Amino acid sequence: MEKIVTFFKRILSYITPGYVAMVVAAFVLWYITKLGENYTTEHEVVVEIEGKQYDVDCVIRGKGTNLIRYTIPNRENIFVVPAAELSFDKEVTDDAGLTYRHVTNVSLQQALNARMNDVDVIAVGAVPMILFEE
Repeated sequence: MEKIVTFFKRILSYITPGYVAMVVAAFVLWYITKLGENYTTEHEVVVEIEGKQYDVDCVIRGKGTNLIRYTIPNRENIFVVPAAELSFDKEVTDDAGLTYRHVTNVSLQQALNARMNDVDVIAVGAVPMILFEE
């Protein structure tokens, strides 16, 4: 163990603080440059419809700096979409008399695009059946 510690002390004696600062600065500049490019990624988005939250997989495209905002979970990343803005393609009533409706992917995609101004929602994954209490 002493040999390893001695080895690292010897290597660190050759590295100056200025060199470390330049390596850190180069990394930060490279990272900022890479974040300025456009990327397409799949991300889970929380959508609130009729007071209930649903996790929906979406494919979104935008600059890296804008995409980072959506990867950090917070209350701003919950998108409230009124049912009046959505269109439905299927309605099912179960034995208990509860009515479930299926939101079309296109209408949810358009609603999310209106709320996510800095990125484009390219596609929306499977949307669960939504319970409507009448």
